[in-house]
Amino acid sequence: MDSHTSQENQLLNVAFSLHSNPGAYALLLGAGVSAPSGIPTAWGVLEDLVIRAADLAGATPADPMAWYQDSYGAAPTYEGVLEHIAPTQIERQRLLRGYFEQDAEDVDTGRKLPTPAHRAIARLVRSEAVKVIVTLNFDHLIEQAIRAEGIEPTIVATPADIDGMAPLHTLDCCVIHLHGDYLNPTSMLNTFTELEAYHPSTQRLLQRILEDYGLIIAGWSATYDPALREAIAEHYPNRFTLTWFEPASPSEKATRLRILKKGIHVVQDADTGFGGLADGVTALATRRARHPLTIPVAVETAKRELSGRTVAIGLHDTLHRELDTLHRLPEFHLTNYNERGVYESKLARVEEATRLPAALIAALAYWGDATTDRWWLDEMPRFATRADGDGSVALLSLRVVSGTILFYTAGVAAVAAQRFDLLTRLFALKRPDRHRGGYETLSAGLDAERTYEEARNTRTRIFDVVAPLMASSLSLGEEPLEEAWQQFEILRLAVTILTDPRFTELAGEYKKFDRALAVAEEEVQSGNSEAQRIRAGAWTDRDRVLGDIGRLAPIGYPHILTADFRDEHRRYRSVTANYLIHDLRAEGTAHPLVTSGLFADVDHALIAIEAVNAMLGGIGRGQAWGRARNSTGFIPSQIWIDSEQTPQERTHRD
Repeated sequence: MDSHTSQENQLLNVAFSLHSNPGAYALLLGAGVSAPSGIPTAWGVLEDLVIRAADLAGATPADPMAWYQDSYGAAPTYEGVLEHIAPTQIERQRLLRGYFEQDAEDVDTGRKLPTPAHRAIARLVRSEAVKVIVTLNFDHLIEQAIRAEGIEPTIVATPADIDGMAPLHTLDCCVIHLHGDYLNPTSMLNTFTELEAYHPSTQRLLQRILEDYGLIIAGWSATYDPALREAIAEHYPNRFTLTWFEPASPSEKATRLRILKKGIHVVQDADTGFGGLADGVTALATRRARHPLTIPVAVETAKRELSGRTVAIGLHDTLHRELDTLHRLPEFHLTNYNERGVYESKLARVEEATRLPAALIAALAYWGDATTDRWWLDEMPRFATRADGDGSVALLSLRVVSGTILFYTAGVAAVAAQRFDLLTRLFALKRPDRHRGGYETLSAGLDAERTYEEARNTRTRIFDVVAPLMASSLSLGEEPLEEAWQQFEILRLAVTILTDPRFTELAGEYKKFDRALAVAEEEVQSGNSEAQRIRAGAWTDRDRVLGDIGRLAPIGYPHILTADFRDEHRRYRSVTANYLIHDLRAEGTAHPLVTSGLFADVDHALIAIEAVNAMLGGIGRGQAWGRARNSTGFIPSQIWIDSEQTPQERTHRD
C-alpha cells in the first residue's frame, strides 16, 4: 500500500468515526488554519504592536521584543502593549480590528475570509458530526463560516463566559477561544508566561473536553503552548484516536505528544484534510454506509463536484492521481512474464486496482460533459495496449484487463445516460494492431472474452466485475443496468461491423437479396406458385450474406439475453436488438444514435444490427436446444448467452 492510499484510508476511517459517532469528536484549531486567509498569527500581531510602541517612543530597535523588555521592565503582552499605544477600550478595539477584519483592500483581494478549512468544518457542524471547536486563534473566521450554514454557535472567549454555561453536549455548536478573542484584549494570551497555565475555569473546561471527546488537531505546532500540551498528555484518553493534520514535518514536541497518545499523523493541510472529512461524512450519510468504502465516497464526491455545488477536492486531480497510480501498478511492469501459476492472483489485483478509477470514470461518463470527457478519454488507448516483451500472453495483457474494465464501464454508463455523443468518441478510439499492423478500434480490440481468455469464468467475468461496481456507483437498478449493458454490447459489435472495409460490398449484396425477397413476397401474395421457390432462395441468400456480415465482428458470448420469438423459423433473437431495430426504423435520421453521429447511414446501421442480432440468435438457439440433447429435455424460451442460464436460473444464482 503506498503512502497516498494509506493517508486516504486514514482519512476515511476518521470520517467514518465522525459519521458513526456524531458529536463525539472536538476540533483543535491552531494558527495554520487561519493563516491562508491573510490574517496574521498571534505572534505576528504582538510583534507589530511592539513595533508601533517603539515608533511612538521614537525608537527603531533591531529587536523590538528585547527593546520592550528593556524599556518597560516586563515581557510584552497584548494588554501591556495596548496600554501604551491605545489607552482607551475603544482605541484598543479599533486597533485590533485592523488585524482581524476586512478593510477596502482586503475586500478587493478576498483576504481575511473563511478558508476552505473553515467552510469544511462548518459543513461538519451542519451535519452534526462536530459540535465542539477549540480554537487558539483570535479571529472570528470559524464563526463566520458556521453562521453561513445557518447555525448560531455559542461563543466562549473568557473565563466569565464559562461560568454558568450549559453542558457542552446540550449545545448545537460551541466555539471556545482558548487563548482569547480580539474583541476582548484582556483575554488574549500569547507569551510563554501567559500560556504556562490557564485560568482555573478554563482549565476545568479544557479537561472536560479532553476527557469526553476525541480530538482532531490542525494548524498547531505544539511548540509554544506548554499548558495545552500538558493537559492533552494528562487527560486525553486512549479510547479515542487522536488525529493530527500536518502537511510538513511536525515539531519535536508535537511528535512526542502524538506518539504518547498513540495518535495518527495525516500528512495534509487543514484545507485538504477537513475538506476530505466533510466530503467523506456527507457521502457516508448519503449512502447510509456502515464502513468508509473508498469507492462510494469517491463517487459521491464526484457527483457533488459535477453538480456544480461545493468543491472540496479537485475531481480532475483525483482522477488523474488514481489513473497514475494504476499506470504504476507492479502487475503492469513484471520482470518475468513466464512465471507459472500466478495469473489468477495477479489478475485479481489488477481488477481490484481498477475499481476506483473505473467508478470515477463511470460517474464522469454518466454525469459529465464534453469538457470532463477530455480528462479521461485519451487514457483509454494507453490501458488498451499490452506490455512489450516475450512470455505469457495472459501476463503481458494484464494492462488490457484494466483497459477493458474502463472501456466497458465508460461505455455502459454513456448508454445508460443516453450520451451517445460520448459513445461515438469512445468507439472511435484506436490502439496499435499487433497482428495486422496499423491500428484497430477499441470497440473491436477490447473483446472481453479474449481479454479474459485464460481466466476462470471467462465469459461472465467482465460482467461479474463491472456490473456490481456500476450498480453501486450510479445507483442503477438491475433492469436499467442490464438494458444499458446489452445496448452497449450490440452497438459495439454493430460499429465494429460498420467500420470493417468489407462491409460496404456485403451490404450491397444484402440489399440486393432483400429487394429480391420483397418482390418474391409480392408475387406469392398474388398467387404465383413459382414465387415461393424464388422467395425461399432469396431468403437463403440474404441470410447467408447476413451471416457473413455478422462474422465481421468477434461476437463471442456477450452478456445478452436471447429469446425464442416463436416464428415459423423458430428464431432466437435479442429482445434489446429488436427494440433498437424497431426504434431506428420508426425514427430514421431523427434517432439519437444518428443525430449523435454514431451511425451515419440508417440503412447500414439496421443491416449491422440485424447481422449482430442474427448471430446472437444463432448462439442462443444452439444453447437452448443443446439442453434437450444433453439431458434435461427442456428447451428454454430465453437464455443468457454468457452464462447459458435462463433468467430464472441466473436470479437463483445471484
